[in-house]
Amino acid sequence: MKLFDFSSPALRALMSGAVALAVSSGAFAHAHLISSVPAANADAVAPTEVTIHFTEPLEPAFSTITLADASGKSAVATASTVDSQDARTMHLALPPLDAGRYAVHWVAVATDGHRTQGDFAFNVK
Repeated sequence: MKLFDFSSPALRALMSGAVALAVSSGAFAHAHLISSVPAANADAVAPTEVTIHFTEPLEPAFSTITLADASGKSAVATASTVDSQDARTMHLALPPLDAGRYAVHWVAVATDGHRTQGDFAFNVK
């Protein structure tokens, strides 16, 4: 008596689905932006830092935030840091900023090596 008929189309489809699910589950390990302060397109008054929260823990050596002014020139001389208490949070300390629009660019590398990046802007009043 045969318990499993591996030639069955239904069983082959089930096995293919299981393999596809196992392979695709790794896609969920990407670090995606959850929120930021200042928020995208916010009007901020004298922000002292940019803080971004992600869905996954970050690899500090490869994760960064940069800030540029409206002319595209770097607005910050210091490097961003991954929070030592919460590896899903990254900070960029800001000097006093003039009024205007600023562009944030972030690169987040999850601890498993998956890389994501993005941009958003905010206004300083």
